[in-house]
Amino acid sequence: MKKLLIGLLVAALGAVSFGAAAEETGNVAAVNGETITQTELDNMVNTLKNRMTQYGIDASEEEIAAIIEASALTELVEDRLLTQDMTAQGCYEMSADEESAITEAARVSWENLTQQYEAYYTQYLDGEDEGLTAADAAQSALNESGYTLEYMENYYRNALASEKYEDWLMEGEAAITDEEVQAAYEQRVEESRAAYEEDVSAFETAVASGKEVWYRPAGYRAILQIMMKAEGEDEKEKLASVKEKTDEIYARLEQGEAFEELISVYGEDSAFEKEGFLETGYQVHPDSILWEEAFVEAAFGEEMQEIGDYSQPVVFEDNVHILYYLKDVPDGAVELSDTLAAALQEELYGERAEEKMEERLAELKEESEIVYFERG
Repeated sequence: MKKLLIGLLVAALGAVSFGAAAEETGNVAAVNGETITQTELDNMVNTLKNRMTQYGIDASEEEIAAIIEASALTELVEDRLLTQDMTAQGCYEMSADEESAITEAARVSWENLTQQYEAYYTQYLDGEDEGLTAADAAQSALNESGYTLEYMENYYRNALASEKYEDWLMEGEAAITDEEVQAAYEQRVEESRAAYEEDVSAFETAVASGKEVWYRPAGYRAILQIMMKAEGEDEKEKLASVKEKTDEIYARLEQGEAFEELISVYGEDSAFEKEGFLETGYQVHPDSILWEEAFVEAAFGEEMQEIGDYSQPVVFEDNVHILYYLKDVPDGAVELSDTLAAALQEELYGERAEEKMEERLAELKEESEIVYFERG
């Protein structure tokens, strides 16, 4: 629910104060009489430090460390408030069927996790500890990480309770309309257009990092390739090592065979084993930054001027490639398909639920008794 941004951390630091004397050694706060322990705080601090590291922020700096600790305590207090409210609203009251589903989901997850750990230790156990089996090592590692069957059951119980709580918060709220979906789509398209229409580097960086991208710059083409492993010390030797294959490929192309069919015969690029990749190929732009410069140059070389053109053999590292100009990739906005519209509708619903959650949390803070214990 909460996003760890430095601005929010600063705000959290200002919101936390310590005044009352410690009533019980090891407790840092109390929410409506329910205590938060130093151990809980330490665990949350470690979690937030790991998140900060992912943002490239040095969590060891004194000022940042203080902000992280304040944010960790704020998050624990808010989680406690929400859990108490979920309990009060009956979200943890489960039917027999729900308990059965929780138990089964936990069992399956626990067995899968155990198998994954055992498979790892079966492969990497070096045998230094005589008598230690992979199963023993797996169980020990799971226990040290805090993973147990009970943990899994609590996880699924909390997940179901959270769904019920969201339903309670959103009760009576109007459904997301088609007009709202269309407006959100147009807004996202315009934002992406402004950011990426003239900046291929920014577009590809966003795509590579998993960001939502709703607009594609012009100039992309789809490239297929037949890649063959080659041998030799230099380009000449590598080309010679696959010459028999390349001669066969060009002869078959000249006879009218489809390039796509020859990929399955000669190609060694595993990307083409993925469903649908033959229809999309590699998306390449003259200003692309995701591909090697030599690959981009070959994709837009003199031999690749028209759709259906193919290149002469090109050496990249230890492989020989024959490229094929499959099609131009349309630029502009991503089509608002039924699937995308449904996903966007769900996203808007989630945003609305998030707002309701924040409103409820503000109410709980006003109504609740929150005490922060002084620490030495």
